[in-house]
Amino acid sequence: MRLPIASLALVAALTGCATPFRPFPLRAPMERDEDAHPFAAEPDEYYSSFLWDGADQMVFRPIARFWAVDPGGEAVNVNALDEVPDSSWFVNRLGQRAMTPEEVAEGPCKTPPLDPAGPWIATGAKPNGANPGFIIKGNDGHGYLLKFDGVVQGPRATAADVSVSKLYHAVGFNPPCNRVVFFDRSIIEISEDAKSENEAGDKVKMSEADLDKVFAKAIRLPDGRYRASSSLFLDGKPIGPFRYEGTRDDDPNDVVPHQDRRELRGHRLLAAWTGHTDAREQNTLDMFVKVDDAAGYVRHHIIDFGDCLGSIWEPPGLGRRVQHEAYFDGPEIFEDWITLGIPTRPWDRLRFGPSGKVFAYFDIEELVPEDWEPGYPNPAMLRMTERDGAWMARKLAHFTKDHLRAAIGSAEMQDEALDDELLRLLWGRRQRVLSRYLTRLSPLSDPEVRVGASQSELCLDDLAIVGGVATASQRRYSSRAYLGLKLRPTTPTGLHSEGKSQVCLTLPKSERATPEQPDYLIVDVIAQSGGSVPAPTRVHLYHLGGGDYRIVGLERPEDADPPAG
Repeated sequence: MRLPIASLALVAALTGCATPFRPFPLRAPMERDEDAHPFAAEPDEYYSSFLWDGADQMVFRPIARFWAVDPGGEAVNVNALDEVPDSSWFVNRLGQRAMTPEEVAEGPCKTPPLDPAGPWIATGAKPNGANPGFIIKGNDGHGYLLKFDGVVQGPRATAADVSVSKLYHAVGFNPPCNRVVFFDRSIIEISEDAKSENEAGDKVKMSEADLDKVFAKAIRLPDGRYRASSSLFLDGKPIGPFRYEGTRDDDPNDVVPHQDRRELRGHRLLAAWTGHTDAREQNTLDMFVKVDDAAGYVRHHIIDFGDCLGSIWEPPGLGRRVQHEAYFDGPEIFEDWITLGIPTRPWDRLRFGPSGKVFAYFDIEELVPEDWEPGYPNPAMLRMTERDGAWMARKLAHFTKDHLRAAIGSAEMQDEALDDELLRLLWGRRQRVLSRYLTRLSPLSDPEVRVGASQSELCLDDLAIVGGVATASQRRYSSRAYLGLKLRPTTPTGLHSEGKSQVCLTLPKSERATPEQPDYLIVDVIAQSGGSVPAPTRVHLYHLGGGDYRIVGLERPEDADPPAG
């Protein structure tokens, strides 16, 4: 059942840090937000101007909000377990279930790859810009956007578009199916009504000269074939990008302000990890998906990852500053002017790595996750709280090196040295993110009750160990529990480690609990590596008698104090 906004806000408050004890209701935490209810009034297409949106986010919005009273607050689409339910925006995958490296490499792709024998019919072209391309209809009948690398950074752009889309899909977002393709130019045929975009941005009849411009900026292999990324058209009718704030007035399912969606806030850390500086609304796409002839719903997608993994910007000074500040950062510009640019900034220390220009300034050492910024302010990312960041870090903790190798392998760079270097960079940047965001709030997650013959256990996964920022030999665990609504202290027993990264304890029993009159139970489990006592993961349960327990909530307090009565 879908919860109304008021209920979601209550759950968000319950998972906060300063709320006095209030019992969670006896019901299963929401696993899916049913926001795909069909409706008949097809939404209008929304056009987003890059220039206007950039000016709005970098100049006008900061001015307008300078005197605004904006308390911020926590994300509201969070369930009782401090997680994001599945929805038309996000589907929990890696971590929710085990994914093989092969599944990560496949990503959202469910159709066979493009047949390089052709013919491919070109229906439109964009020959200008850093990453030119054109639209085709494949010999499988599907539409694709083909994009090329340009002549500066080798296979980086297409490799990024493909491999990063697989990482976004594994986390839970809805990217398109992106694959690398190799083909002969001879298989391309131009449709009679194909259009191209000229230097002025106008649509004109497409010609071989337009293809010449595209192929002049493409990588050509020694055997004469070309390399490109193919992006399969998404299902449904495109209705324009989604905004990172507000809601769509013409989508009755869209009721949570986008800047208050945890997945869009936490997206900031995923973008920081992969270097997705161009994480703006123009690189999103809403599709109206029909469920029958009369009605449909809106599905939300993040698209176009060709800027990731270290794209070079001109002039070179801007290329180093990107990822450390916005394209236009007034306070930084003013500080540079006042100090004559004398202080050393993080970007001043950046140099090309072993890949040279390919991954350029994409580095590990200068990544400070909480300070990372996209190219221009993103309203949802700006509202990321510690809890939103910790949630995304818990997602990233489940990536193994084998998962990353598979995603990188899907980019078919055909250069083992580049594969190895990208693995080093992604793994190192992941560790920077996890070391920051799995150490302040408790990383104990995924509570599970295991029913035994004479007793039941509560088990949790230690994602600091899973993510490699702590070792099992370093960890010490402790626990405490409280029975009833008056929070009578009781001592759990049987606390032990299960495997390398799981901790379990025997649940206390209430002698008076029955299915008709269950008793409330709170269990705090604390994972400790250093001297100070960190905050616990606080699990809320109902004891229905015997070995029957129901998990109804999970909190991550910011301090080690017991629950307030």
